[in-house]
Amino acid sequence: MNSGALSKDCRVEEGSLPFLPTCFGRRRLSNVGAVEQASHDVGVSERCGKFIKRGLDQSEKKSIVHIHNMLRNKVAMGEEKRGRPGPQPSAANMMKMSWDGELATIAQIWAEQCLYGHDLCRNSGRFQVGQNIHLGSKSIYIAENITDGILSFYNEVDNFNNNNVDPFRFNVKSGHYSQLVWADTFLVGCGYIIFQESHWTKYLLVCNYGSAGNYEDL
Repeated sequence: MNSGALSKDCRVEEGSLPFLPTCFGRRRLSNVGAVEQASHDVGVSERCGKFIKRGLDQSEKKSIVHIHNMLRNKVAMGEEKRGRPGPQPSAANMMKMSWDGELATIAQIWAEQCLYGHDLCRNSGRFQVGQNIHLGSKSIYIAENITDGILSFYNEVDNFNNNNVDPFRFNVKSGHYSQLVWADTFLVGCGYIIFQESHWTKYLLVCNYGSAGNYEDL
């Protein structure tokens, strides 16, 4: 899963979530400070009702990067035996991921809309941006381990056919996994919100990736 075979005849695929056309024009600014100002201007949507927590602290950001790199390294080393069928092939060109503030700020803006679906205007001036979304719910509020959402992305490996790596073939049942382990993706930034909806506590994690994965050869 890398971009080595990419040409102009390719397309990028998202997961099975719907695309939601909500867009905030100021988010298109490539200047990170301007994007952060846009985040402040937009704020938490009334759709979220009562929110309990918004954003991620430094420890959580480090945990997200660590779990991404740990899982990517597992695949790169050829240690992932699962799949439909497995095992997954090793990867010599798997890049190490780092946190990106712009991706995170844009992800946080989208998380604070409390909508379960992909936004349509997250691309950076630097590259196209991929996106994974996890929505969990509990009947009572319990502090959630932030890495649970990342593991839910990765566990879609159970649905990934190891014959679909080269050439890459997209599968909506494993799109979060294939984005997470896309070899050429090297930046991640996530947004997070916990909010109350009726009698349920919802945990929404949005992770944006640069550059985007899930490119399918035509």
